[in-house]
Amino acid sequence: MKKIYGYIDQNLNRFIDELFVLLRQPSISARWEGVVECSQLLTGMMEKIGIKPSILPMGGKRNPPLVYGEILNPEARRTLLIYGHFDVQPPEPLEAWDSPPFQPTIRDGRIFCRGSADNKGQFFAHFKAIESVLKINGQLPINVKFLLDPEEEVGSPSLNEFCRAHKALFAADMALNSDGPMDPSGRPRLSFGNRGVLYVEVKARGANQDLHSGNFGGPIPNPAWRVVEFLSSLRRPDGTVAIEGFYDNIVPPTAKEREMMAQMPFDEKKFMAKYGLQKFAPPDDLSYMEKLMFRPTLNIAGFTSGYGGPGSKTVLPCLATLKMDMRLVVNQDPEDIFQKFRKHGEKHGFEDLDVTMVHYYYPSRTSVDHPMAPKFVEAIRQGFQKEPVQVPAGGGSFPGAAIRNILNIPILSVPYGNADENNHAPNENMAIDCFQNGIRTTAALFFQLAG
Repeated sequence: MKKIYGYIDQNLNRFIDELFVLLRQPSISARWEGVVECSQLLTGMMEKIGIKPSILPMGGKRNPPLVYGEILNPEARRTLLIYGHFDVQPPEPLEAWDSPPFQPTIRDGRIFCRGSADNKGQFFAHFKAIESVLKINGQLPINVKFLLDPEEEVGSPSLNEFCRAHKALFAADMALNSDGPMDPSGRPRLSFGNRGVLYVEVKARGANQDLHSGNFGGPIPNPAWRVVEFLSSLRRPDGTVAIEGFYDNIVPPTAKEREMMAQMPFDEKKFMAKYGLQKFAPPDDLSYMEKLMFRPTLNIAGFTSGYGGPGSKTVLPCLATLKMDMRLVVNQDPEDIFQKFRKHGEKHGFEDLDVTMVHYYYPSRTSVDHPMAPKFVEAIRQGFQKEPVQVPAGGGSFPGAAIRNILNIPILSVPYGNADENNHAPNENMAIDCFQNGIRTTAALFFQLAG
């Protein structure tokens, strides 16, 4: 590994320059800006390294371009599938950026640009690991395949069906995802799963236009109150979700998972002071970590109605819109939970509300006792020179279930982004040392998995 790490160190500036080319290309899936162009740019970069790329149309109205790549060694015993996504979040609000969002800029040892950490910089580290091993050894010790998703930031709506139709193409022994931030302690993370998510929108309608609250208030129904009444039916006083069957089939953490949670660095007082909190949300008998990893949530993501600007406006609104996300845990099916959500509304007299499912991800989990896990741990130690924090499941969501449940490939996550990467926010950034150590980790993982 010494020669490979030497090559990485010697070529790091060039690697960063090449990453800048990718970062300058917008690929905003929410408004379908530059996604196709970015897929074409990627295939050229992959070919130059020695990865055989293909653009695979996923079908449907937009026919999104999934980027597949492979580099095979006929003598290899194992195959690693690497998941990443090349679409990015919209950069707004533009005025909150200290430098233009698609002009990569280095400040204080960090690369500032939309997509730098989420997720172009992280999967580009895998590209450069492959280049480094090939330049020193001539071939990889394992087979490597890439699945680069063009729609992750909008819920990967095409991925499940595409994976069902292409199981043989993506076949592998293990899968790796590098996305999101490392541990706030500064140590790298190894995560064995993630929560799923169900995102819904609820609309209540009143009159066919906004009205004067004095001239019409009283006899005319206010849709905002209708949504408030609906919300009050969803939650019990103890903080639990009142939807019938919401908690069915949920499993508590195992003894090994509880041990992992206990070893995770977490200073409750500092955490609460940082975010200005006086207490955590109920139930009080569960730890912060257990709530984050093993309990589902019902979150109000947004509620808009009437006037919210400066000063006053005595308006009786004609529309109220509620947006909610539900983070789901293993054994919860988002489509089933959506039906239970709808039935709850109908049962409690809210048939008049318009309820729409926006997108969803299934939860995913790989056993913490998986025999390949120690190889990931050792690769992280070599790459970052630190002991990784092992996490039973991340609180966030990504389409890991497409790989774990549909392709039937165990998947582990090793984020390379710094803890304060500002993903989905202005001034998104990736620390250069995280990028460099990520390349080292991926290179080490190839050899660990070959053993």
